[in-house]
Amino acid sequence: MYCVACGSSLERDARFCTRCGRTTSVATRDASRAATDPATTPTPVPPREAVVPANTRGYRADGLGMGSPRIATASDRYADADAIRRGRITTFTVVAVVLGLVLWAGNLSAARLRGEAPPEATASPRITPTPVSDQARQEAVALLGSATYRVEEGKLGEAIELAKQAQARWPDYPEARAFLDEVLPKATTTAAVARAQATAAAVASDGMILSERDAVAKVMPSVVHVGTSTAAGTGFVVRDDLVATNAHVVGTAAKVEVRAQDGRTFEGRVVARDARQDIALIRLTGSKLPVAKAGNSKALRPGDGLIAIGYALDLRGGPSITRGVYSAHRTIQGGTYVQTDAPLNPGNSGGPLLSLRGEVVGMNTMATVNASGQEIVGLFFAVAVESITTAANAVPR
Repeated sequence: MYCVACGSSLERDARFCTRCGRTTSVATRDASRAATDPATTPTPVPPREAVVPANTRGYRADGLGMGSPRIATASDRYADADAIRRGRITTFTVVAVVLGLVLWAGNLSAARLRGEAPPEATASPRITPTPVSDQARQEAVALLGSATYRVEEGKLGEAIELAKQAQARWPDYPEARAFLDEVLPKATTTAAVARAQATAAAVASDGMILSERDAVAKVMPSVVHVGTSTAAGTGFVVRDDLVATNAHVVGTAAKVEVRAQDGRTFEGRVVARDARQDIALIRLTGSKLPVAKAGNSKALRPGDGLIAIGYALDLRGGPSITRGVYSAHRTIQGGTYVQTDAPLNPGNSGGPLLSLRGEVVGMNTMATVNASGQEIVGLFFAVAVESITTAANAVPR
């Protein structure tokens, strides 16, 4: 027997062609003989569904059967080709992922056996510190030693400044870093306590005559050092965002450095100048320094005690303090000044002149000299506080 569709040879009792899967193409070799000889006519077989593979790949070319036989079901002939393709892709993907995980686990185990760190645990590259000369190291050590002595003397602000200078010379100096970490919180706490004490003293002593020490303690937290590239002087806080000083201290500078009693430094911006009255106002942002209480200079009587505070000669450390008495108000070149015999020196300019009530009655400004340039003893002047208050009120917040 053979298949009419493809011509393949078939077994005599074959129900379908094993090559092409057709059931209607089976015939005998001699069709004419089969038509005339009833004895050779096959008995009709009732039709039934054949079990046919969905594809013919893997069958032998001579039609004698499958080269690689497999079990086929009736549903195979109706299988969706796209679904089969997707199934194969999914299977391949799963196998590839599993193989990749197995290989990764094997490499990780081998690396651990060799004592190597896994890739994600590799240490980050170290940053090479900037080289520092031996001289810079020695200077840093000396500065930090001086800072330690300042702490023992209770001068935390100066100690912090020296430690910062040491760290600037030797950035990787561990002792300087540790020193600042320890002292800075103490300085902040000490400054806060000093401000609280000054505030309490001010509330308790308003209108009362104080000792010189208490009057100074009441105003001292408001006193600041003012410096430019060419000059240095003193100032005091007249408003939560303003510092008053002399115009001749700031000169023509637009920005100045302001250093508070607790060692903090700020960049101040000059917002007002009055050369005639020798007044300049500096704006600070976020300083939160206490404001000095302004008194009434016109209530002074001759002989009342006065105290001058300022960074005389720009000496390192805290400001200098001198004392004297009130003599009179003087009008000089259109400005009103308080005359006192409290000694004033270069660097005192811009500092406060206090009454014994702990109130600012003037701003230290000038001494007097004779025709030959010699300073006249006991004759010094401060701008009356009323002129400073008027100038500060004219500056918008």
